[in-house]
Amino acid sequence: MTKNERELLEKNKQLEAQKAQLLHTINNLKKEKEALQFTLSKLNRNLFGKKSEKSDTGQERNLFNMNEAEQNQNLNLEEPSIEKVIRPKKKKSRKDNMKQLETKEIVYDVEDKCCEKCDTPLAPVGSKTRETIEVIKKVVKNLETSLTYKCPACNTFYNGEMPKLPIEKSIATPSLLSQVIVDKMANGIPLYRQSEDYKRIGAKLSRQVLSNWMIKSSDLLDIIYHKMKDDATNSDILHADETVLQVLKESGKPASSKSYMWLFESSVHDRDIVLYHYDQSRSGKVAKEFLKGFKGYLHVDGYQGYNQVGDVTLVNCFAHLRRKFYDIVSSLSEDQKKSSHSVIALQKISKIYDLDKQCKKLSLDKRLDFKQNQIKPLFVEFKNWLNTESLTAQGNYGKAIGYALKHIDSVMTYLEDARLEIDNNRAERAIKPFVIGRKNWLFSNTSNGAYSSSILYSIVQTAILNEINPYKYIAHVLHVLANSKVNELDLDKLTPYNENIKLKFSMNNPQ
Repeated sequence: MTKNERELLEKNKQLEAQKAQLLHTINNLKKEKEALQFTLSKLNRNLFGKKSEKSDTGQERNLFNMNEAEQNQNLNLEEPSIEKVIRPKKKKSRKDNMKQLETKEIVYDVEDKCCEKCDTPLAPVGSKTRETIEVIKKVVKNLETSLTYKCPACNTFYNGEMPKLPIEKSIATPSLLSQVIVDKMANGIPLYRQSEDYKRIGAKLSRQVLSNWMIKSSDLLDIIYHKMKDDATNSDILHADETVLQVLKESGKPASSKSYMWLFESSVHDRDIVLYHYDQSRSGKVAKEFLKGFKGYLHVDGYQGYNQVGDVTLVNCFAHLRRKFYDIVSSLSEDQKKSSHSVIALQKISKIYDLDKQCKKLSLDKRLDFKQNQIKPLFVEFKNWLNTESLTAQGNYGKAIGYALKHIDSVMTYLEDARLEIDNNRAERAIKPFVIGRKNWLFSNTSNGAYSSSILYSIVQTAILNEINPYKYIAHVLHVLANSKVNELDLDKLTPYNENIKLKFSMNNPQ
């Protein structure tokens, strides 16, 4: 081999190496591009697209199943008649919508009951009535006086007993405290906006005053919160979730650091209880400590920290598993969907959800058999399909397959008990009021304030969950707690899920 041939051969090897390096770089750039496009598509959908992942019944399979016509054919099916009238659901009347409101009758009468023309007394011949709604937001200054009496014979004095206020030496009645609490915890109105609103109607209540009232009210309501916690942890099924909270003044932490609001909620088959719990950490030790004594099933979203909770069986959320594939499909074009394996995953998941809907329509004593005989085979089939797909899956699809395989066994725990849910959406719905409120008030100033918020959120949202009027309920409880000795209290009768409380403060009760 000549010198020139050796040089050409060496140069060819170098070029081959450069080519391989360039191909490797191109492949990496393609993967990076796909990842960035996927992330951008997901962000755009979160910002501008629909938030719900729910599809109409059968719609998802109709969109993606190319063999739908062949699979559903029935050539002997009788043609429908065009004469059939589709009747829309009857809407509630105005009378139905306003029947629970307190009614005030206003009569507009004629002042002079004699005829202007002939001075003859007028005779009533009829009336016309209309319904209106009036809202009056005002503050009233109460002048509360305690009268004193003396027995002339024995000089014994008797005083009219004035009820104690929830906060000593305060001007705030239970109803005012309740208004401030519910406006923030249910309506998401920050205290500085409340302060400005009260100023507009004649009451100068500073933000600091309102803040003090909330913290002192939470101190009083703390005993109800712990009663709710005891009742919740004495059950055998709970839902759990957590979200970020920023607290500006925390010991040993910068203001920009993350803290967390944890949520624990009862099963739909138990008393409706939702508990919020503030902590500086997202460590699983927080859940372990809070749920000390709880034994049973814990619905979670896949966060590994819950593995530290002892004596529980985790039930992972099928909706979170589904979301990994849904995010991929949402970023694809219509042509790409035709060959996407993520679409196949959604089809298989959709079939399981369809059966779960049927299961929920059954009585509780029939659900377990339905789960084991009808739903479990689909789960087993789906798991086997995931194992097969994992051999070749790459990129975002590979990550979705990996996530599904990691959690599918825990998701299938849902099959063990008739009361278990297929997803953790109950907890996600319960934590949403806090997330929405956080967008308005942004952060908590101190740890003490964050802890108070967890108590107040728990009581307000539990009241709403039980369909009782939170304003009247909290005012009632604050009055009772302020005027009773702790050791004489029957806490069962003060919880928002007590049957008498639910009857007395029902949202449909105008009294």
